[in-house]
Amino acid sequence: MLLKTLLIGLVALIGYGEYYLTGRGQVARPIVIGPLTGLVLGHLTTGIEVGAALELAYIGVIEIGASVPQDMVSSGVLGTVFAISTGKGISAALTFGLPLSMLVLLVQNLAYVFIAPLYVAKCDQYAREGKPRKLSLMAFWGGTCVNFVPSAILIMLAYYFGTGFSSAIVGFIPKFVQDGLVVASGLLPAFGFAMLIQQILRKEIVPYLILGFVLAAYLKVPIIASPLLVW
Repeated sequence: MLLKTLLIGLVALIGYGEYYLTGRGQVARPIVIGPLTGLVLGHLTTGIEVGAALELAYIGVIEIGASVPQDMVSSGVLGTVFAISTGKGISAALTFGLPLSMLVLLVQNLAYVFIAPLYVAKCDQYAREGKPRKLSLMAFWGGTCVNFVPSAILIMLAYYFGTGFSSAIVGFIPKFVQDGLVVASGLLPAFGFAMLIQQILRKEIVPYLILGFVLAAYLKVPIIASPLLVW
């Protein structure tokens, strides 16, 4: 259990540290984090399925300016964890993953408000004193600790203490609520695509979107082939 908890924390750090690993390589997306979590827990197939489902829900989510969306890393990790531990699949991923991602986002914001000013002040001090090496180290490690470590620790704690109770918690959820979550798992991808289209929709591409929809929905042309035919 302890080893898996540490590995879960490592997966979270990989997601949060994508700037160091790939720049902006989308490593933090659920479609990557889900399979990695499933691999750690010995359920790669479930990890792929949950990651793909959550990716559809988050496909239109992106940071724009000061707008910070739900935390995708924690949702991908914990959603996959609870989907596997409860055996409830996508519905459990939505039940636990999305709310916990909001909790992690709250912790991140608290860290930015109360902890970040401390290391920023230290960076200013080193800059005034002309100590570039200390300034560089403080900026790197201070930012890393504030941005990643609290969230990764929270994910590890949620995994360590949560998996033992997750099945019982799901059991307390009324059947109609669980059925509703199953329905929601089908609606969220449509919502995600709607958010994505809202950002990119322009009058120049509307005809192509309509044509692609007709090809896929009514003529049963595969989604991969539809854009090629439209083009």
